Amino acid sequence: MRRVRPIMEGLEGRQLMSADSMGSMSGGTNVDPMTTGQVDLASAAAAEAYQTAQEQAAQALKDAQAAAAAAAAAAQPTATPAAVQPSNGTFLKNNQQFAYTTPHGTHVVLSVQGRGSLEGTYVDDAGALNLRYSKTNLYSKIVGNVQGGSGRAALASVYSLTQAQSGTQNSTSGIGSPVIGMINLPKFDLIAGGTFNAEAGIGVVALRSAAPGSQLQLRELTGMETASNRYDARGNSATYNASLANIIATSSSSSSTSSSSSSSSSSSSSSSSSSSSSSSSSSTSSTSTTTSSTANPIISDVFLVQTLAGGDGEFVSAGNLLLTTTSHGDPGLPKPPPGVVIAIDKIQGDLSTVPDLQTDSRIFGYDPTTGQVLRFQLDLNTNKGVVDSTWTPISVAGSPQDVGLALGRDGQRLVLLVNDGSSISVYDATYGTSLGSFSVPAGYFATGSTDSFTVIGNVDTNQLEQIDVTKSLAAGAAVKTASNYTPPAGISLLGGITGIPGSNNVYTSVAAPFNTLQPLDDQLGYLNVSVTTTKSNSSGGQNIVNQFGTVQQKAYTSGGAYVTIPSGNPNDTATAVGSVDRNLAVNTSVANGASAPNTIRLFSQVTQTAHGSLVLDYPNQLSDLSESFRPDLAGSVIIDVQGTIQSIRGTTADGMVLNDSGLLNLISFQKVTNSTIIGQPVGHVRINQRDAATTISSTQRTYAGRGGVTYVPDLEQIGPLAQTRNRPQA
Repeated sequence: MRRVRPIMEGLEGRQLMSADSMGSMSGGTNVDPMTTGQVDLASAAAAEAYQTAQEQAAQALKDAQAAAAAAAAAAQPTATPAAVQPSNGTFLKNNQQFAYTTPHGTHVVLSVQGRGSLEGTYVDDAGALNLRYSKTNLYSKIVGNVQGGSGRAALASVYSLTQAQSGTQNSTSGIGSPVIGMINLPKFDLIAGGTFNAEAGIGVVALRSAAPGSQLQLRELTGMETASNRYDARGNSATYNASLANIIATSSSSSSTSSSSSSSSSSSSSSSSSSSSSSSSSSTSSTSTTTSSTANPIISDVFLVQTLAGGDGEFVSAGNLLLTTTSHGDPGLPKPPPGVVIAIDKIQGDLSTVPDLQTDSRIFGYDPTTGQVLRFQLDLNTNKGVVDSTWTPISVAGSPQDVGLALGRDGQRLVLLVNDGSSISVYDATYGTSLGSFSVPAGYFATGSTDSFTVIGNVDTNQLEQIDVTKSLAAGAAVKTASNYTPPAGISLLGGITGIPGSNNVYTSVAAPFNTLQPLDDQLGYLNVSVTTTKSNSSGGQNIVNQFGTVQQKAYTSGGAYVTIPSGNPNDTATAVGSVDRNLAVNTSVANGASAPNTIRLFSQVTQTAHGSLVLDYPNQLSDLSESFRPDLAGSVIIDVQGTIQSIRGTTADGMVLNDSGLLNLISFQKVTNSTIIGQPVGHVRINQRDAATTISSTQRTYAGRGGVTYVPDLEQIGPLAQTRNRPQA
């Protein structure tokens, strides 16, 4: 009997699901350890243990099916809570193994090597795996072995257990989830509509394929301890730990998101991809230590579990890739930078038209003059927006002045929320289908949403309330998920609220005496408020809980001057607030001192650095904006990475949307069609065949247009991107 040994136990002599059409590099010095490999025979004892696991899995599946049939026949069956979802498989070795058999007779064994648990993992009724992991650290790895049957297994979802249990599956912040070194599933197919979320941080990802409407949302591992200071990672060999430390970011000084990063002395590219000017603060328990860069603080607890504790940093492009030379001899092959390694043999999306991420963004606005909600299409190249003629405007009864707009989530579905101060009407964000409404407390018209939760605000009572859209629709009234929030003393809400993708904060416009020279007057500022927090788990790691918390309060200045807010804010200053990707979007009516309706100022969410402006071609001043989104991504395979991609490799990619907020060091496929790729910047391109519909965009690079790359001046961070899950029917 043969089995594939879990890779990474000796990286210098093994291969990660090599789908590299260009062939592996020969071994030797300066060779990427991910590009060479071999397969080992298992020992007889290992083979016997594996066979025993398969037999246990088959019996467990039969038992689970029998139990399900008995439950269905019961007179009064009870619903099973999500927290105790039947696994349809067998847990072994203290939840470090999970074994099951697919409907096609394929025997599957998942194993955690190093720290970690597979608790919460289950197989759904269609036979697809829903992987949950917890209690891991940067040395942990999850490997999947398959045998018999079709030789393949279906994968429906990958989340941390913390994320799944807290209802934050839509979150792209990763805060509260543990980091992990590797999830290696080279025989698994990510199904249509599937999600692979490892936003806390991951080193290596391997899949066989990804189907239409699926998404991989990843983050580079950053902010870890240096190799010389790292603690024992039990369950991993010394060779594995040393090899992994060379591949992923283990030092804040070399991390691609550390502000102290510098260009590597290689003949091809820089190891720096981005920097983070600031981040939200996090507190840790007395049993935890924080080993972090300023970008992504990581909590390391006494159980050796490493959890992402913050990640609100502002990514900045690394700029041009610098070439260096050596005065003596051949410098040899360049050392690969730290970053995520992605191997997916076949990426198969379904796009009728390849989306242009610079021109396909949409945003909603409310016109109090006509009482209508309109949708606008934005062009980030020209910084202009026009009314989207494919959207039918929504009329709000009575044309009230104060109407709040936001994009929220009804389950996985992206929805438009229209709040008139007494009720919220819910619509499919792409098609405009009415999905119902629910009442809200009187006066709570201000509305904004994070990736997972919606927040409403009352200017008169100076309070924020957090609600669950899905539960509210079912109940017919707003269902709170946390206690109400009141800003710190002296700060008053102005009514502008928005969320930003990749953040668990809402961003509110406020008035307060920020100028100490005018303590009796209020000036404009912005208050960042988190909607979740993390609390230590007694068994290791963190739990995510719904709870408001003040993150930052900061005055807004224009040209160094404060903006005065008269009592009652009669000019409605900063009441129309939304977001465009990771920028705050504040709608004003002036430009350069002259009247200019719907001039949208863009700012970074932490430092409030100006990022230019957009002008909507619409005559009536809009009183509120939503967050932006991209409906054209439906049907694509989204691969969104925050931080450096060391390499992404495969055989074919069709309908792929690859968005990297950092250095995309290497993309290597045999064939790419109907796809769009963005890197900040793009390093090396190794694609044998590429059709005319495929585009590769980058910030400035030394290689200029080599590899068919298009330089986009002033390219801002796109996303993080997510599938909308929209549909025309209710």
